[in-house]
Amino acid sequence: MQLANVSSRAAARVRLALLLTALVLVVEVVGGLWAHSLSLLSDAGHVATDLLVLALSTFALGQIQRPASARRTFGYQRVGILIALVNALLLGAVVVGIVIEAIRRLQHPGAVQGGIMAGTAVVGLVISLLIARYLQPMRADLTVRSALMHIWGDAWASGGIIVAGLLIAVTGWLAIDPLLSLAIAVLIAWSAWRVVAAGVDILLESTPPDLQTDRVVSAVKRVPGVRDLHDLHIWSLGAQTRAMSAHLLIDDQRVTQAQDILAEVREVLAHEFEIEHTTIQFESLVCRPGDVFCVQPDGHPHLDDAHDRMTRRVAG
Repeated sequence: MQLANVSSRAAARVRLALLLTALVLVVEVVGGLWAHSLSLLSDAGHVATDLLVLALSTFALGQIQRPASARRTFGYQRVGILIALVNALLLGAVVVGIVIEAIRRLQHPGAVQGGIMAGTAVVGLVISLLIARYLQPMRADLTVRSALMHIWGDAWASGGIIVAGLLIAVTGWLAIDPLLSLAIAVLIAWSAWRVVAAGVDILLESTPPDLQTDRVVSAVKRVPGVRDLHDLHIWSLGAQTRAMSAHLLIDDQRVTQAQDILAEVREVLAHEFEIEHTTIQFESLVCRPGDVFCVQPDGHPHLDDAHDRMTRRVAG
């Protein structure tokens, strides 16, 4: 329920960001054509992909709220990850287009109206900053974070275009327009790479980068009755949900209190590491008949087995 509420709030913010981004696109296309500025048109191309990104992000956040099914037992949390990867591929295509056009402009420079270029970029910068501030509280979601990276890229690009437009107006140095476009392309490529890296980490079920497994083990071992935590696996189901599986070795004298130990361990995992979904198998060095929650580590015989072997030796 909490995940659904977060996704619902994020979707509402992304929808408003979508409308504001459409406004930025219109302003930059008109201003870029009027000023004959490649950097403005390049950023408009970036903004056009932002529109698609935000539309896909809205769709993904809607899918996340769908309940799990018998086939998809973890639900649709990773739809957002797939959308983020598609966003990154779109950014890569934009980068290629900008680089090709910038090289052409460097070889064949054209007149650029720096004042119009700077004024248009100011409008784009203000709107981008408003969108970024509005989305910032939801940045824990990778879908929102990938969209936010686009928006921050727009903001930095607009700032650079303002400076470039003023320089063109004052000095007449036309080469700065395609050069700035190349800088924008590098910025976009870096943003795309960060999104790809985060998405691939989740799809490969890597340990979340802000978690250290040794800290998790140490925290769990502080729970009374816990001797060790091993065969530990921690991964992300989606951008907001973490899962863990492990074997928990408990004191022989505390086997009957396994449920209480489990509750305390889950409390530690949830509050200190935001791990809500856990699968934990108990182990004990000595298991007695009727110990329901006891599975022994390899190499440690059950008391019944040891008793049977002893009985056979005596009978022999």
